[in-house]
Amino acid sequence: MRSALLALALVAAAPAVAADLVESAPKPVTITVQDREGRDLAPTSLGGKLTLVHFWATWCGTCRTEFPAIDALQREMRADGVQVAAVSLDRLGWPAIDRTIRALEIREVTLLHDRNREAAQTLAVPGLPTTVVLDGEGREVGRIVGAGDWQDEALRDKLRKLAGK
Repeated sequence: MRSALLALALVAAAPAVAADLVESAPKPVTITVQDREGRDLAPTSLGGKLTLVHFWATWCGTCRTEFPAIDALQREMRADGVQVAAVSLDRLGWPAIDRTIRALEIREVTLLHDRNREAAQTLAVPGLPTTVVLDGEGREVGRIVGAGDWQDEALRDKLRKLAGK
């Protein structure tokens, strides 16, 4: 467990470089995370044709830097069927999450919490940030490990293709 946390911290502290969307053969995913009221929720229940399950934490500098671009992506690609579920791994919970969201002026993404980091473990999230891309049937069809270039049109075109647009 200690080595996993150390690896996670090292990845989170690494300099930000745009990571690529690596597509994969569809594989079923069953995870639940918690909403603000503590209810278990599957990210695919948010209704997107494509759901980006974005794992982040308030203490992750790279996560904080890219978050405004993910918020803009949600605003600009909602009509294309893309839904962003930003899943925090913070152990301090909603007070820490809310402080960060207010400071970064995040308004568009759906905020969720992986309180016990079970979803991150189930999906073998190697570090933060990591975005797992789920199709409308809840199958993983790709992922981005590291910070994505959320304004890149080539990435957006790939997301539209995966969403069936």
